[in-house]
This record gives sequence, structure tokens and C-alpha cells, in this order.
Amino acid sequence: MPKPRVQIRPRRRPPLRFLPLGGCGEIGMNLSLYGYGDEGQEDAWIAVDCGMMIRQDLPDSPLQVPNLATPETLGIVPRALVITHGHEDHIGAAAWLWPKWGCPIHATPLAAGLLRAKFAERGLSTDAIQVIEPGEAMETGPFTLRFLPVTHSIPESCSLLITAGEHRVLHTGDWKLDPEPLLGAPISPATFRAIAPVDLVVGDSTNAPMPGDSRSEGEVAEALEHAIARCEGRVVVSCFASNLARVLAIGRAAERCGRRVSLMGRSMERMVAVARGLGYLDDFPPLVPSSDLGYLPPEEVLVIATGSQGSRAPRCSDWPGGDTARWSWAPATA
Repeated sequence: MPKPRVQIRPRRRPPLRFLPLGGCGEIGMNLSLYGYGDEGQEDAWIAVDCGMMIRQDLPDSPLQVPNLATPETLGIVPRALVITHGHEDHIGAAAWLWPKWGCPIHATPLAAGLLRAKFAERGLSTDAIQVIEPGEAMETGPFTLRFLPVTHSIPESCSLLITAGEHRVLHTGDWKLDPEPLLGAPISPATFRAIAPVDLVVGDSTNAPMPGDSRSEGEVAEALEHAIARCEGRVVVSCFASNLARVLAIGRAAERCGRRVSLMGRSMERMVAVARGLGYLDDFPPLVPSSDLGYLPPEEVLVIATGSQGSRAPRCSDWPGGDTARWSWAPATA
């Protein structure tokens, strides 16, 4: 009699779980959870980014953070919070949500510096914030994460190559294929070719599905200089405080146009101070205190201000010189 065939079933690969709580299909409030557990073991979880969203349709309370009801119901507490870069939509909610977790926070130096300032402002300890350099790797539980540098409007932006068991995920963070970035180096295609194959790409870049190319920051810098050169009187340029490449472009353009630069807005002042402390913006022009702007001729003044999203444009009476001063107002958020 023929012997019965023995069926050898392949060992089931434990699943890697992905739970987006914000930033998936929307701009802002980025927070993603990854969970993995070998057979017979409880899943371990990590959180990637912890950002806020500015809701212009909620004037009384415009800042929105991710809802943790689902992970709390499921008993999910991440063992680590990993930050891809220092924009508000990726770190802005950390000071509110991290106390529920109390886990280590891993961030590159600039993002770590911004987080420390936010934590100190809310009276939180900064001991959990740990610095990792772009290009380095780390392990936490069953996860291995490698920080892959990418070009973006803020330095030290990174994609994450996440490995757990036999799973490989590329979580891109924000990125831009810019051949002429003002801060940092262009993306290295060889680096990303070398990590193939991956099981999943979690891509995060505004308008990435749209056909065509976006302009380089170098081109934007030239356009800003031409626009500022045509302005009369004092000039106010609104900008995301965390868009350091754009802040640098505005400062350089102002200096070439013979204007002195001042900053307005707490987040703008903090961002520039932290970046300068880490060696960025070395060629940024000297700053004039906003209280001294009234003593300068109007045609020699340029203010870089926050308030480009989720808040009103300033009234003349808000600025030094009052209603008698002439101001040109130009958003630089494109």
C-alpha cells in the first residue's frame, strides 16, 4: 500500500498590525501605531509621530489632537514613540498625549530640542526624550528601526525602515524630491534602492499622487527675493515657523534687498533659536528685536511672522508703528 502523503504546512508568519489614529488620508495630526508579537506572545506596539491639526472651522478651539479611545479600549500602550521630524503635525500633540504612555521618545537632535521646549513649557520632565542621529538604527522590543534621511523643509527629516520578524515596512514621513534643497542634502536614491524589497510602504507627502513636479526650494527662494524687492514700506511675510528652509530663504532675500529682519511669534522665535543652537541657519542675517522696529526706516524692515494658518492676519495696530506705518503683507506658505 502506498504510504499516505505527509503535508508540511509552512509556519504561519505572525502578523504586523498597523493602526493609524491620524494623518491617514488627511493633512495633519499624524499618529500611527505598529504592533507585532510572535506566536503565543502578546503584541508589542510602537507609535510613530504624535502631531496636531489646525482646524480653521473650529475658531474657539482650533487645535485638534488624535483620539486615543481605540488604543485605550484595546489595552494598547506603545513601548516607544518614534519621531520622523519636527513639524507640528508630527510632534505637536506629544506634550498632551505622551503622559498617558510614559515611554521613551526617540527623535533626531532638532526634533528632540523642540520637544524638550514643549515639555518644559508644560512642566513635564524631558528625561524620556532620547536623541538618535539620521542614518542610525535602534531596537525596541521586536522592532528594529533605521532612520533614513530625506529632503524636507525642516532639517533632519527621516523615513523609517521598520523591521519586525520577517516584515519590512517603509514609513516615509514627509519628503520631497528636491534637487536643490536649501537645508540638507538631496535624497539618496541608492539608499532607498538598497532596502528593497519591502512588504509595505506607508507614504506621507502632500500632493504626492498628483502628476508632475513641484518647484525646488531654490526656485522659491529666487521668487521670494523678486517679490520682496518690489514691496514698499515695511514688509511682513507669514510662514510656518517649522518651515526652516522657507525662513532661511526669506532671511537671505531680505538681506539682499537691504532689509533688516525681525521675528514675531513665540513658535517662530523658539524654532529659530533651537535651530541656531544646533548649527543650522549660520548664514541667517542678524535679528532686530521687534521692539526696535519703529526706529528703523520702513523700507529697511522685514518681519517673518507666524500666523499663516489657523489665525487671522494682523491688523496694522498690532505691529510697531501702529496705523501710521505702511505694511506689505505676503504669505510665503506655497
